[in-house]
Amino acid sequence: MKTVLLSPRTGAITVGDIPAPETAPGMVVIRNDWSLISAGTERATVSTGAQSLVGKARQRPEQVAQVLDSVKRTGLADTYRTVQDRLDRPVQLGYSCAGTVLGTGRGVGDIRPGMRVAAAGARYASHAEIVAVPRNLVVPVPDGVDTQWAAFATVGAIALQGIHQAEAAPGSRIAVIGLGLVGQITLHLLRAYGYDALGIDPDPAMVALAESAGLVALPRDAADPPGVVSRNWAGAGADAVLVTAATSSSDPVEFAGSLARDRATVVVVGDVAVAPPRSSYYHKELSIRYARSYGPGRYDPRFEEGGHPYPEGYVPWTERRNLAEVLRLLKTGAVDFARLRPRVFAVEDAAEAYEALKPSGTGRSVALLLRYPGTAQLPQPAAPLTVPRTWTAPRGTVRIAAVGAGNFATRTLFPELKRRPGVAFSWVAGGRGLSAAHQGRRWGFRTVAESVEAGLATGDADCVLVLSRHDSHGRYAAQALRGGAALFCEKPLGLTETELEDLADAWLDSGAPAMAGFNRRFAPSVRDLRAVLPVGAPLQLVHRVFAGRLPADHWYFDPRQGGRLLGEVCHFIDTAGFLVPGRPLAVRAVGVDSTDPATAQSVTLHLTYDDGSSASIVYGGLTAPGAPKELLEVAADGMAARIEDFRSLTVWKGGRAATTKYRGAPKGHAAEMRSFLRRVRDEPLDEPDTAAADFASALWSSLVACRAAGSLSEGRVVETAPATPALARALGCPPPGTGTAAAIPVPGRRTGGSASATVL
Repeated sequence: MKTVLLSPRTGAITVGDIPAPETAPGMVVIRNDWSLISAGTERATVSTGAQSLVGKARQRPEQVAQVLDSVKRTGLADTYRTVQDRLDRPVQLGYSCAGTVLGTGRGVGDIRPGMRVAAAGARYASHAEIVAVPRNLVVPVPDGVDTQWAAFATVGAIALQGIHQAEAAPGSRIAVIGLGLVGQITLHLLRAYGYDALGIDPDPAMVALAESAGLVALPRDAADPPGVVSRNWAGAGADAVLVTAATSSSDPVEFAGSLARDRATVVVVGDVAVAPPRSSYYHKELSIRYARSYGPGRYDPRFEEGGHPYPEGYVPWTERRNLAEVLRLLKTGAVDFARLRPRVFAVEDAAEAYEALKPSGTGRSVALLLRYPGTAQLPQPAAPLTVPRTWTAPRGTVRIAAVGAGNFATRTLFPELKRRPGVAFSWVAGGRGLSAAHQGRRWGFRTVAESVEAGLATGDADCVLVLSRHDSHGRYAAQALRGGAALFCEKPLGLTETELEDLADAWLDSGAPAMAGFNRRFAPSVRDLRAVLPVGAPLQLVHRVFAGRLPADHWYFDPRQGGRLLGEVCHFIDTAGFLVPGRPLAVRAVGVDSTDPATAQSVTLHLTYDDGSSASIVYGGLTAPGAPKELLEVAADGMAARIEDFRSLTVWKGGRAATTKYRGAPKGHAAEMRSFLRRVRDEPLDEPDTAAADFASALWSSLVACRAAGSLSEGRVVETAPATPALARALGCPPPGTGTAAAIPVPGRRTGGSASATVL
């Protein structure tokens, strides 16, 4: 499908072809008829892209701060690679569109295929033939409203949220500073609601456009603008001033203070500098409020991506209701966006449309629409496998497929695999397609698959790397195994026991090699420590992690992704399980900042094992940057050991201390990929590799992480024995509910005398 792309490095606009997005849970897949170019926001984005690196830094100081923070945390070289990768990665533009629903994911009940809808959201409601948008950012288009005008709904919601923030009664005097797209729509809405409104702009063309629609508008360069406004209102000032301009200057906010009456409200809607002068704001006791984009719910992943509603009694006007209200006004005829005189471009001519955004562009218009042919369709789903394929070890070159191609894949795993002989990249797939298409070309994948099912249907992969977002790991991993491929799945293996049960069932049936991305098992320091621990002796283990605070909008806090406990702490649960001889019996998790696994940043875990061992995991997710990240200490009969940030291992034994240094602080990724390829080729592994590559123990770690999440939310100790048949079978445990004890093998565990343990 066609989509409009921006090069962050050069600012160039192109129309590229990428796979259509998948119909994921909670998502609505829409074939666009129209999408609206946001003149202010997108002009700024394109302008920044066209500047030099120094110019980009000046335009985005907050991103410079993030880069400097990254240098402190990960080093200059790693940060440089990340920045260069971001500059080379194309970006989809747009956030306001309308079209016809092609499909809906699980959990979407009020939107159905065939319905006409309007949609919002950067990264979702893009300039593309087909988009996938979370259901809370999609609203039905009423009968009688053309989708051409419904495409304005998102920008209309921005204007409406500014009006809500003013909290002015109908009939109030309201001034609007800045008559770009948002300002023009704001004036239309104010008139529809019965306010006494006027707009002000320095561009005579924008003033004339508003006047042509019957609105009151004044030029900013009038000899005495406050006086003109006062005369318009018989000497009175504005009850509220909405600043819808876009400029790095603080002039609009200063000007707003001169227009406002005593104790009025100034609402900042546009991207302007806010430096209110004391002379007007103090003496008039003015209030400054901000309007946050489309309305309540914006930037809240629980509402936008998770689909969780707000209680209407407390939050009646969400961003979704704002969208619907704009469409209602269109239906009643209270607003008419045709009066904005939009210019229309075919999507193929998007570069020409963005040229018209430039100050020097010809025929400048406040509203630019992209039109789509309306013929795009989702690819036909691959025929489901009625019988799982049998896996066979490849002879010769190993064909590798990948699901997901984000930062971790491209900075760590792909380069490592590229260095290995006898490896070929086959196909790559991804949720929204853009990253997969870009990275597929960059890393030399032969094809970009429309979906994981389509890729597996080709039979052109000996193994599949599941490197997508956490909520899809279990599903894709099970599909890969049933599709006849060996599996490497990044942690976590699943976010629920239901996902782990399905994955265990697929693994048992397929007979294919499988590995989890618990790379610390392969770290030289961890493996050297394991080799010197006393065989069969119980251990006391403490793993302290200063992980640092994540911003509130980090994707980890998307409720669908499970949070840091399931996504990161599982690493340290697994490291403890790799070192401890026994099997886990119970876990207790305590949250410092939250008892909700999806939002908790700092947690403490205590695990007990059937051989008398115990492990404490202190995960500090609120710590300051710059602190040493990981400290692993183990106490045993007659010895003690410490690993510091994978740089050194010190062992105290027999009254002596021995320290081993590790250059580059390797965390095991290279050894992990080497071991995985040997397993795929069915080559023999040495004992440390055999233990580290054991998939059953990885399932154990994942199960314990799920139980730890339950312990955190329930506030109690939780047992860790498997409660479902496939997991019990995969872990070598008696069937759930039998109430019997059995001597069972302990794969990947260090035991003395007998490789078995008794589990109830």
